[in-house]
Amino acid sequence: MAVEILGNKEGRLEQRLVKQLKEAGLNEITWVSPDMLKVHDGWRKDESVVWYMQYEYYNRILPITCIHAYFYNFAQAMGKYGPRDIKWKAWAPSPAVCSKVIAVAIKDDVIQEVIMEGFCMGFSNALNILVKGMEVSRVVQLLQNVPCQTRGTSCPQELARGL
Repeated sequence: MAVEILGNKEGRLEQRLVKQLKEAGLNEITWVSPDMLKVHDGWRKDESVVWYMQYEYYNRILPITCIHAYFYNFAQAMGKYGPRDIKWKAWAPSPAVCSKVIAVAIKDDVIQEVIMEGFCMGFSNALNILVKGMEVSRVVQLLQNVPCQTRGTSCPQELARGL
């Protein structure tokens, strides 16, 4: 079965998605340029234009995947083709913060992994290490009031809000 991914080939979410798809036996993976979709067929109402509109809807930050003519965002694709016992949530945080997307893997109300795209890798990795293995309610309690300068919110606070 062929898979087409619209996203950043080097992105951590896309790399995670490709790994899970290959483990699920989907090896025919191709990458599609968003610019190619934008001009494709003069914006006719075909699958490629709908695909591009979905990509725009997700603020160009979540990979959109086409598998056997069905379109999935990152969390949907991971839910369908990833491990059955892990639930993925992915969302765009407030534009006031540096991160552009937050994705969280949850198993039995315990955080398994946090991926934050678009900001400091060191902080993202540190936050992932600190919250991994913690219950969702505890992470929310600890991070819901963490400030960042005068932004009114912060990346940790946006993680808590999304959970």
